Amino acid sequence: MPAEYLFIVRHGETKANEKGIEAGSLDYPLTKRGIKGAEFIAKNLSKIKVNAVYSSPIFRACETAKILAKPHTLKIKTLEELTEAKLKPEFIGKEGRHHILTTPEAYSETNKELLDRTKKAIDIIIKEVDGNAIVVSHGDVINAMLEYVVERRVNAEKYYVLDTDPAALSILKIKERPILILYNFHRKMFAEY
Repeated sequence: MPAEYLFIVRHGETKANEKGIEAGSLDYPLTKRGIKGAEFIAKNLSKIKVNAVYSSPIFRACETAKILAKPHTLKIKTLEELTEAKLKPEFIGKEGRHHILTTPEAYSETNKELLDRTKKAIDIIIKEVDGNAIVVSHGDVINAMLEYVVERRVNAEKYYVLDTDPAALSILKIKERPILILYNFHRKMFAEY
């Protein structure tokens, strides 16, 4: 039986996040706030049956994954396909935040290559996991993963990927640019997992 639910989590905050530094593959540990954030997610997922925890091999993602895996007493499986978007070396460790869609010249991989390896990660997890899995990765990788699903690339059928439940809360942040920051949160949300 393939995976049922993937709980996708971005790694906790690091000093690089605080200072606006492009961490790339560098090892930045989680800040106190990053640890607290991961513990908050871990607590919320602790009552759900989780069969596997996957992580990017980069330290900050593994550190977050260990916190999320602890309540389930699971070992972490690292997948190279979940690693950070591949920045060119001259941008790593420098101030300035780049994203693969807004500054593609800063990357040594294209958005299509990122989408392809993200698809591969999803396929691996779906085939290996019987039940639910937690997946810890990085912002651009998670965005690519969600783009893959939202654009209905999973199969050729026509269906809604975004399907709002009754009395559900969704939040759009509009200030600088529209960003979906919460989707379909409701009272019975975790009851079905």
